[in-house]
Amino acid sequence: MASSKNSISPSPVVVFLLGAGSATVLLVFLFTSTANPAWPTMASQGIRQTVAAGSGSLHQPCSTTPAPNRTAASARQRKPRARAPKVSPPTNARGSRGVEDDEFARMVRRAAMEDGTVIMTSVNEAWAAPGSLLDTFLESFRVGENISHFVEHIIVVAMDEGALLRCHALKHPHCHLLLPDPENNSPNGTSPDLSGAKSYMTKDYLSLVWSKLRLQQRVLDLGHNLLFTDVDVAWFRDPRVHITLAADITTSSDFYFGDPDDLGNYPNTGFIYFKATARNGRAMAHWHAARSRFPREHDQFVFNEIKRELAAPGIGVRIRFIDSKDVSGFCQLGRDMNRVATVHTTCCIGLENKLHDLKRVVVDWKRYLARPVWERRAGLVGWTFQGGKCIH
Repeated sequence: MASSKNSISPSPVVVFLLGAGSATVLLVFLFTSTANPAWPTMASQGIRQTVAAGSGSLHQPCSTTPAPNRTAASARQRKPRARAPKVSPPTNARGSRGVEDDEFARMVRRAAMEDGTVIMTSVNEAWAAPGSLLDTFLESFRVGENISHFVEHIIVVAMDEGALLRCHALKHPHCHLLLPDPENNSPNGTSPDLSGAKSYMTKDYLSLVWSKLRLQQRVLDLGHNLLFTDVDVAWFRDPRVHITLAADITTSSDFYFGDPDDLGNYPNTGFIYFKATARNGRAMAHWHAARSRFPREHDQFVFNEIKRELAAPGIGVRIRFIDSKDVSGFCQLGRDMNRVATVHTTCCIGLENKLHDLKRVVVDWKRYLARPVWERRAGLVGWTFQGGKCIH
C-alpha cells in the first residue's frame, strides 16, 4: 500500500490563484457582453465620416441593425439618377423656407471658412460687366498678399439675370441670384430694374442696397459669421486681423476718431462683419424695420442713426469700428501702404468714377510690390493720386 506522503496535492497558494483567476474571467465576460466598445467601430467611424462630409450636420442611423439585403433583381431594376449641378435657385430678399432655401444653405456651407465665416458681395449687371468693378475686385485678391484663397469663400449675390450670367462666365464657385424684396415693388406689382448703373440715392438705388440686408440676415440665421464687402473694395491684405471676436459687429469707418468703441465714429457698412449671435439676429431685424422711419435713406445712413439703439439694453450688441488707416477708403484714406489692408471707393459717386479710381489703386499697389523691400519698409512708396476723379 502506497504511503500518503507520496501523493501530490496542490498547495494553498495555487488553489487561491486559480479561484481568483476564474472569478476575474467571469466578471470580464459579463461586462464586455453588455458595454459599448471603447475603440472605434465601423458604425462610429461611419458617423464621423458623415459629420465631416455634411459640414457639421450629424445624421445618426436610427438603428445599428443592418438592413436586409435586396435581391439582385430589384437592384437591377433601379436606375442610377443623374446628380443635379450645385446651383442655388433664385430667392427673394426675405428668403424661402422650401427647397430654394435649402439650396442657398448648402451654398453657404460650401463657401464657409473653417471658422464658419462667409464672405459676401453683391453686383448688378453694370457692376459685373467685363472690365467693370467685379473684375477689379477679384483681381485685387490675385495681386494681394496671400489672400487669393479667399475667393473660394466669396458668395457673389447677383441682383439680376445679367449679373448671374457674368458670375457663371467667370467660373466663380458661388453665384446666387437674389430677387428684389416684394416691398420694393411699384403699386402695380412691378419689380424694380436693378441691372443698370444706378444713380446715387434714386429709388432703384435704394432698392438695390436694401435688398441685400435680408439675405445677410439669412446667413446669420444659418449659424455662419458674415463678412460683407462692397464690390468697389480692393483687398490687398487679410483684414480679419482687425476684427475682434469680442464684438458682435465690426464695421469699417468713413471717419474714425481714434477709439474703436466710440459710437461717435462714422460707420461704412460696405465693409462689415457680423458674428452669428442671437443679438445680431435682433439687430438685423431692428435695422431693417427702421427703414420705415427713414424711407428715403440708404442702409448705411439708417445704421448710423440707430447704432446707439442697437448697443442699448434690449438688443445689446457691441459695435466696434476699424481704424481707417487699416481698412481704408477715400473719405479718410490710409497713407501707409505697409499697413493698409483694403481700400474702398467711399465718398465717390458714380460707377465711372469709382471704376476709374479703383483701377488706379490696384495699379499703385502693383507698383508698390515691384519696389525693393527696403524701399517699401522705409515708406518711400505711396499712392500717386495722379488723374484721380475722387481720390485725393
